[in-house]
Amino acid sequence: MIRSLNTAEKAMHIQQTRIDTLANNLANVNTSGFRQILTRVSELGTGKIKNAGSEDMLRDGLNKLKRSPGLADNWVQTNPLILSQATDMRRGPIVSTGRQTDVAIMGSGFFALETAGGERYARSGSFTINSAKQMVSPDGHKILGEGGPITLDGESFSIENDGSVMVDGSKVGKLKIVDFSDATKMEHQSGSLLKAPEGMEPQVLSADQVVVAQGHLEGSNVNPIDTLVSMITAQRAFEIQQKVLTTEDDMLSKSVNKLPQVS
Repeated sequence: MIRSLNTAEKAMHIQQTRIDTLANNLANVNTSGFRQILTRVSELGTGKIKNAGSEDMLRDGLNKLKRSPGLADNWVQTNPLILSQATDMRRGPIVSTGRQTDVAIMGSGFFALETAGGERYARSGSFTINSAKQMVSPDGHKILGEGGPITLDGESFSIENDGSVMVDGSKVGKLKIVDFSDATKMEHQSGSLLKAPEGMEPQVLSADQVVVAQGHLEGSNVNPIDTLVSMITAQRAFEIQQKVLTTEDDMLSKSVNKLPQVS
Protein backbone atom coordinates (compact mmCIF):
# COMPACT_ATOMS: atom_id res chain seq x y z
CA MET A 1 0.00 0.00 0.00
CA ILE A 2 2.85 2.38 0.85
CA ARG A 3 4.44 1.48 -2.47
CA SER A 4 1.17 2.35 -4.24
CA LEU A 5 1.17 5.78 -2.59
CA ASN A 6 4.76 6.33 -3.67
CA THR A 7 4.04 5.24 -7.26
CA ALA A 8 0.97 7.50 -7.51
CA GLU A 9 2.92 10.46 -6.12
CA LYS A 10 5.75 9.98 -8.64
CA ALA A 11 3.28 9.62 -11.50
CA MET A 12 1.58 12.88 -10.46
CA HIS A 13 4.95 14.62 -10.39
CA ILE A 14 5.76 13.37 -13.90
CA GLN A 15 2.42 14.56 -15.29
CA GLN A 16 2.77 17.96 -13.59
CA THR A 17 6.22 18.39 -15.14
CA ARG A 18 4.77 17.46 -18.51
CA ILE A 19 1.92 19.98 -18.09
CA ASP A 20 4.40 22.74 -17.19
CA THR A 21 6.54 21.93 -20.23
CA LEU A 22 3.55 21.93 -22.58
CA ALA A 23 2.33 25.21 -21.10
CA ASN A 24 5.72 26.77 -21.79
CA ASN A 25 5.56 25.50 -25.38
CA LEU A 26 2.13 27.03 -25.81
CA ALA A 27 3.27 30.35 -24.34
CA ASN A 28 5.97 30.51 -27.05
CA VAL A 29 3.75 29.68 -30.00
CA ASN A 30 4.44 33.14 -31.46
CA THR A 31 8.13 33.34 -30.46
CA SER A 32 10.34 33.53 -33.53
CA GLY A 33 12.53 30.45 -33.98
CA PHE A 34 11.29 28.76 -30.79
CA ARG A 35 11.88 25.01 -30.55
CA GLN A 36 9.28 23.09 -28.57
CA ILE A 37 10.22 20.53 -25.94
CA LEU A 38 8.88 17.06 -26.73
CA THR A 39 7.71 15.05 -23.72
CA ARG A 40 6.86 11.37 -23.55
CA VAL A 41 5.85 9.21 -20.62
CA SER A 42 6.82 5.55 -20.93
CA GLU A 43 7.11 2.51 -18.72
CA LEU A 44 10.47 1.52 -17.32
CA GLY A 45 12.37 -0.85 -19.58
CA THR A 46 10.48 -0.07 -22.81
CA GLY A 47 13.65 1.33 -24.39
CA LYS A 48 14.20 4.39 -26.53
CA ILE A 49 11.31 6.34 -27.94
CA LYS A 50 11.30 7.23 -31.60
CA ASN A 51 9.81 10.42 -32.99
CA ALA A 52 7.94 10.26 -36.28
CA GLY A 53 9.96 7.22 -37.32
CA SER A 54 13.17 9.25 -37.64
CA GLU A 55 16.20 9.67 -35.40
CA ASP A 56 15.84 9.38 -31.66
CA MET A 57 14.34 12.61 -30.40
CA LEU A 58 14.18 11.67 -26.77
CA ARG A 59 16.88 10.78 -24.29
CA ASP A 60 16.59 7.58 -22.31
CA GLY A 61 15.06 8.10 -18.88
CA LEU A 62 16.98 7.17 -15.78
CA ASN A 63 16.13 3.70 -14.44
CA LYS A 64 15.27 4.30 -10.84
CA LEU A 65 15.85 1.01 -9.08
CA LYS A 66 16.16 0.36 -5.40
CA ARG A 67 17.54 -2.76 -3.75
CA SER A 68 15.09 -4.41 -1.31
CA PRO A 69 16.32 -4.88 2.27
CA GLY A 70 17.24 -8.48 2.96
CA LEU A 71 16.93 -9.59 -0.64
CA ALA A 72 20.45 -9.38 -2.03
CA ASP A 73 19.56 -10.40 -5.56
CA ASN A 74 16.06 -9.00 -5.82
CA TRP A 75 15.58 -5.55 -7.34
CA VAL A 76 12.32 -3.66 -6.78
CA GLN A 77 11.08 -1.12 -9.30
CA THR A 78 10.17 2.02 -7.34
CA ASN A 79 9.10 4.20 -10.31
CA PRO A 80 7.47 2.36 -13.25
CA LEU A 81 7.13 5.56 -15.32
CA ILE A 82 9.79 7.65 -17.03
CA LEU A 83 9.46 11.19 -18.40
CA SER A 84 11.72 11.70 -21.41
CA GLN A 85 12.30 15.10 -22.95
CA ALA A 86 14.15 16.46 -25.98
CA THR A 87 14.23 19.62 -28.05
CA ASP A 88 12.25 19.27 -31.28
CA MET A 89 14.46 20.38 -34.15
CA ARG A 90 11.86 20.29 -36.90
CA ARG A 91 11.77 23.58 -38.79
CA GLY A 92 9.06 26.15 -38.13
CA PRO A 93 7.18 28.03 -40.88
CA ILE A 94 9.16 30.61 -42.89
CA VAL A 95 7.37 33.93 -43.39
CA SER A 96 8.35 36.99 -45.39
CA THR A 97 8.68 40.21 -43.36
CA GLY A 98 10.46 42.54 -45.76
CA ARG A 99 12.72 43.82 -42.94
CA GLN A 100 16.40 43.99 -43.89
CA THR A 101 17.53 42.86 -40.44
CA ASP A 102 15.38 39.70 -40.44
CA VAL A 103 17.18 36.54 -41.49
CA ALA A 104 15.91 32.95 -41.71
CA ILE A 105 18.04 29.81 -41.91
CA MET A 106 16.49 27.66 -44.62
CA GLY A 107 18.30 24.46 -43.69
CA SER A 108 19.98 23.16 -40.56
CA GLY A 109 22.12 25.27 -38.25
CA PHE A 110 21.94 28.00 -35.63
CA PHE A 111 22.97 31.62 -35.34
CA ALA A 112 25.71 32.20 -32.77
CA LEU A 113 25.20 34.98 -30.21
CA GLU A 114 27.51 36.57 -27.67
CA THR A 115 25.95 36.68 -24.19
CA ALA A 116 27.18 37.39 -20.67
CA GLY A 117 27.02 33.65 -19.97
CA GLY A 118 29.04 32.70 -23.04
CA GLU A 119 28.15 31.76 -26.59
CA ARG A 120 24.51 30.83 -27.13
CA TYR A 121 22.57 29.75 -30.19
CA ALA A 122 19.22 30.49 -31.80
CA ARG A 123 17.15 29.84 -34.87
CA SER A 124 15.46 33.21 -34.55
CA GLY A 125 16.88 35.76 -36.98
CA SER A 126 14.89 38.74 -35.71
CA PHE A 127 17.79 41.18 -35.44
CA THR A 128 18.19 44.91 -34.96
CA ILE A 129 21.10 47.38 -35.09
CA ASN A 130 22.32 48.99 -31.87
CA SER A 131 23.89 52.43 -31.33
CA ALA A 132 27.34 51.00 -32.12
CA LYS A 133 25.97 49.81 -35.50
CA GLN A 134 26.32 46.17 -34.45
CA MET A 135 23.76 43.53 -35.35
CA VAL A 136 22.03 42.36 -32.15
CA SER A 137 19.09 40.24 -30.99
CA PRO A 138 15.98 41.83 -29.43
CA ASP A 139 17.59 41.18 -26.01
CA GLY A 140 20.73 43.05 -27.01
CA HIS A 141 22.98 40.02 -27.57
CA LYS A 142 25.55 40.59 -30.31
CA ILE A 143 25.20 38.44 -33.42
CA LEU A 144 28.50 36.75 -34.15
CA GLY A 145 30.24 36.53 -37.47
CA GLU A 146 33.06 34.10 -38.10
CA GLY A 147 35.47 36.85 -36.99
CA GLY A 148 33.45 38.24 -34.10
CA PRO A 149 30.47 40.62 -33.73
CA ILE A 150 29.20 42.06 -37.03
CA THR A 151 29.33 45.84 -37.51
CA LEU A 152 27.24 47.50 -40.22
CA ASP A 153 29.04 50.82 -40.65
CA GLY A 154 27.82 52.19 -43.96
CA GLU A 155 24.88 53.48 -45.95
CA SER A 156 23.35 50.15 -46.92
CA PHE A 157 23.83 46.48 -46.26
CA SER A 158 22.63 43.10 -47.47
CA ILE A 159 23.00 39.46 -46.48
CA GLU A 160 23.77 36.93 -49.18
CA ASN A 161 22.32 33.41 -49.29
CA ASP A 162 25.55 31.95 -47.92
CA GLY A 163 25.47 34.28 -44.90
CA SER A 164 27.99 36.82 -46.23
CA VAL A 165 27.29 40.35 -44.95
CA MET A 166 27.79 43.12 -47.49
CA VAL A 167 28.05 46.83 -46.57
CA ASP A 168 28.01 49.35 -49.43
CA GLY A 169 28.86 46.52 -51.81
CA SER A 170 31.87 45.21 -49.85
CA LYS A 171 31.97 42.06 -47.73
CA VAL A 172 32.52 42.89 -44.05
CA GLY A 173 31.95 39.45 -42.58
CA LYS A 174 29.93 36.26 -42.62
CA LEU A 175 27.29 35.11 -40.18
CA LYS A 176 28.62 32.40 -37.90
CA ILE A 177 26.17 29.54 -38.39
CA VAL A 178 26.88 26.34 -36.52
CA ASP A 179 25.38 22.91 -36.03
CA PHE A 180 25.72 20.09 -33.50
CA SER A 181 26.08 16.32 -33.58
CA ASP A 182 22.81 15.91 -31.63
CA ALA A 183 20.90 19.17 -31.49
CA THR A 184 17.94 17.52 -29.70
CA LYS A 185 20.02 17.64 -26.51
CA MET A 186 20.31 21.42 -26.55
CA GLU A 187 18.88 23.18 -23.51
CA HIS A 188 16.49 26.13 -23.53
CA GLN A 189 17.55 29.44 -22.05
CA SER A 190 15.42 32.60 -22.04
CA GLY A 191 13.21 33.17 -25.07
CA SER A 192 14.47 31.27 -28.10
CA LEU A 193 18.10 31.00 -26.91
CA LEU A 194 19.62 27.54 -26.72
CA LYS A 195 22.68 26.26 -24.86
CA ALA A 196 24.77 23.32 -25.99
CA PRO A 197 25.24 20.57 -23.35
CA GLU A 198 28.63 20.07 -21.75
CA GLY A 199 31.09 18.40 -24.11
CA MET A 200 29.12 19.06 -27.33
CA GLU A 201 31.12 21.50 -29.45
CA PRO A 202 29.61 23.63 -32.24
CA GLN A 203 30.67 22.86 -35.79
CA VAL A 204 30.86 25.94 -38.03
CA LEU A 205 29.06 25.27 -41.30
CA SER A 206 30.88 26.06 -44.53
CA ALA A 207 29.46 28.42 -47.16
CA ASP A 208 28.11 25.56 -49.28
CA GLN A 209 26.23 24.17 -46.25
CA VAL A 210 24.47 27.45 -45.41
CA VAL A 211 21.31 28.83 -46.98
CA VAL A 212 19.76 31.94 -45.44
CA ALA A 213 17.05 34.30 -46.63
CA GLN A 214 17.14 38.01 -45.81
CA GLY A 215 13.77 39.63 -45.13
CA HIS A 216 12.33 36.37 -43.76
CA LEU A 217 11.76 34.89 -40.31
CA GLU A 218 11.26 31.37 -39.04
CA GLY A 219 8.32 30.97 -36.71
CA SER A 220 7.87 28.69 -33.73
CA ASN A 221 7.45 24.97 -34.46
CA VAL A 222 4.79 24.62 -31.76
CA ASN A 223 1.45 23.27 -33.01
CA PRO A 224 -1.08 24.90 -30.63
CA ILE A 225 -3.87 22.38 -31.25
CA ASP A 226 -1.65 19.33 -30.66
CA THR A 227 -0.19 21.01 -27.57
CA LEU A 228 -3.62 21.74 -26.11
CA VAL A 229 -4.72 18.14 -26.68
CA SER A 230 -1.57 16.87 -24.98
CA MET A 231 -2.17 19.21 -22.03
CA ILE A 232 -5.70 17.89 -21.59
CA THR A 233 -4.42 14.30 -21.72
CA ALA A 234 -1.72 15.04 -19.15
CA GLN A 235 -4.21 16.82 -16.88
CA ARG A 236 -6.56 13.83 -16.96
CA ALA A 237 -3.70 11.46 -16.21
CA PHE A 238 -2.76 13.67 -13.25
CA GLU A 239 -6.35 13.59 -11.94
CA ILE A 240 -6.50 9.79 -12.22
CA GLN A 241 -3.31 9.41 -10.17
CA GLN A 242 -4.65 11.95 -7.70
CA LYS A 243 -7.74 9.78 -7.18
CA VAL A 244 -5.53 6.71 -6.74
CA LEU A 245 -3.51 8.56 -4.13
CA THR A 246 -6.65 9.68 -2.28
CA THR A 247 -8.15 6.18 -2.35
CA GLU A 248 -4.94 4.52 -1.12
CA ASP A 249 -4.57 7.12 1.62
CA ASP A 250 -8.15 6.49 2.76
CA MET A 251 -7.59 2.72 2.80
CA LEU A 252 -4.39 3.16 4.79
CA SER A 253 -6.17 5.40 7.27
CA LYS A 254 -8.93 2.83 7.76
CA SER A 255 -6.37 0.06 8.20
CA VAL A 256 -4.54 2.00 10.90
CA ASN A 257 -7.66 3.11 12.75
CA LYS A 258 -9.99 0.12 12.31
CA LEU A 259 -7.84 -3.01 12.34
CA PRO A 260 -6.57 -2.56 15.93
CA GLN A 261 -10.18 -2.53 17.08
CA VAL A 262 -10.87 -6.03 15.76
CA SER A 263 -10.98 -8.49 18.74
